[in-house]
Amino acid sequence: MKHFFLLLLSGITINAGAQTHAPAKISLRQAIDLGLANRYDMQANQYNITLADNALQKSKKEWLPDIGADGNIRYNMQLQATFIPPGFAGSDKAQLLALGAKNATVLGITLTQPLLQPILNTDIKMARNSLALQKEKNRSDEINIKMQIATAYYNVLLKALQQEIAARDEQRFNEYYTLAAGKYKQGALIETDYLRAQLDYENARITRVSAQQNYALAMNGLKYQVNIPVSDSLTLTDTLGVNEMPVLPESNSYLNRTEIKQVQLQQQDIQLQLRKARQYAIPSVSVTAGYSQQYLYNDFNYTQHEWWSPFSYAGMKISIPISGNIKNQHNIRNYQLQTQQASADLQQKTADVLYDIQQASTELNNALLNMQTTRKNYDLSEKIYRQQQKEFALGSFAYNNLLETERSISNVEQQYIKAEYDYLMAQIKYNKAIGAY
Repeated sequence: MKHFFLLLLSGITINAGAQTHAPAKISLRQAIDLGLANRYDMQANQYNITLADNALQKSKKEWLPDIGADGNIRYNMQLQATFIPPGFAGSDKAQLLALGAKNATVLGITLTQPLLQPILNTDIKMARNSLALQKEKNRSDEINIKMQIATAYYNVLLKALQQEIAARDEQRFNEYYTLAAGKYKQGALIETDYLRAQLDYENARITRVSAQQNYALAMNGLKYQVNIPVSDSLTLTDTLGVNEMPVLPESNSYLNRTEIKQVQLQQQDIQLQLRKARQYAIPSVSVTAGYSQQYLYNDFNYTQHEWWSPFSYAGMKISIPISGNIKNQHNIRNYQLQTQQASADLQQKTADVLYDIQQASTELNNALLNMQTTRKNYDLSEKIYRQQQKEFALGSFAYNNLLETERSISNVEQQYIKAEYDYLMAQIKYNKAIGAY
């Protein structure tokens, strides 16, 4: 039974440390969530929050009384002599008299309870502010990871588009080659054009194979970003051309940017540091108490109860810094200057973020317009290809002229792919700009 529980516990431990595998079909949102759950850097960053929270809990416990137990055993090999003036106890002359016990053993407990220490409250607020700042730093790292996953996801979609276009090109050139072969056998096409058609088809086939390889590499890159095994099978459910609507920047979207919140939290930390420096001049008040048992005798026979005696005290301690306040004026001035600097930093960061949002929205709208235009051109090129294929089959169109059209089609395809890529990247940039990640 003991071995059974050990095996069960080991299985639970192994399962808890295992990666979360991806579903067979995955959307961009699911890919991002999966990556945040799987990636080791996110797991490592979570410890920073735990450490910051631990520091907060530690600062709260500073209000607890300081209780300590002490034990002291001292053997006086030679007792210190005390001066006795003339006339004391009937003596007519001054003398030195050694008083005390050779064994002085003290066992006791002491307590110190702070009553008035404003710095402790400020330390708690600073620790809470540090925790909030660490969460924002983690959110900043999380945003970067989301952008990496989104970029990898969109790269797969883009490579799928390139693979689709390459397959269409191969099919088109295969049809050209088939028509050219038939014409060549009939003597209606010179051998040079026939060989060129064959070469163009072979090049299109190689391009299609290369596109497949690039797609596989892009898919492996996505799996790496979400930290799942390469052997896992993935099918992306999102497609190109989703949510293709012009955007208008939101007026208050900049408030959600982590850069703004981090500067604000840093500004609050400086203000708390300034408050703490000013509170240094406030007296601190504590209650102190102690109780002990003392054994004063010449031997170490602690069983002799008559030589044990109790000792206790209670009091109040007030600490007032004097010369330290003079030195502390420089710290106060330093934090005052940092406060003004942080205010300027916040204004500049706000201006930077607002500009970033405006630029990102403009780039996204421009990219959308370019993509829609190139997509229409791409659809038009498909119609031209079909028409000229018929004309070539009927013999009213020379192969050289057909290649000119192919160059135009190829140019349209590259423009379309670039427009799709620019739009996808503009989407990522815009989502980051408005704080959507």
